[in-house]
Amino acid sequence: MELDQIDCRILRQLQVDADISTPRLADMVGLSPSACLRRVTKLRRDGVIARTVAIIDPALVGRPLSAVITLEFVRHGPQHRQNFIEKVRKLSAVRQCFMVTGEVSCVLTLYMRDMDEYLALSDELFNADPNVAWFRTYIAVQTVKDDPGVAF
Repeated sequence: MELDQIDCRILRQLQVDADISTPRLADMVGLSPSACLRRVTKLRRDGVIARTVAIIDPALVGRPLSAVITLEFVRHGPQHRQNFIEKVRKLSAVRQCFMVTGEVSCVLTLYMRDMDEYLALSDELFNADPNVAWFRTYIAVQTVKDDPGVAF
């Protein structure tokens, strides 16, 4: 899909504040409110705006422990990873999961209550899965940047 400069300005603003009113957004991007609403509606319909969510501070809702985990699979075909993928999709602590190229097979980000939850998740996801050759956990000690938007 081809995005023009106005679409990009709309998207940048919505990534900062999706609750902005249409008249305010229209003023910021140089459109009438009705033209702005038509563009936002089209961006949603075309799937450019996939969804609108609230970004919550994990520590303030009892999930202060964040971790990045890398792992390597024994076998790499999709049929071999299916059990792992199904478990990951069901676990709310897992916030992101990427199958990647390079030295590891998969990278996950998790937000957890404490180390007990981490140990239970690592047993369920990694230790009990015969297709996980190894995993490494990196506990976050400081968040320097956490920007869920897309730069364009």
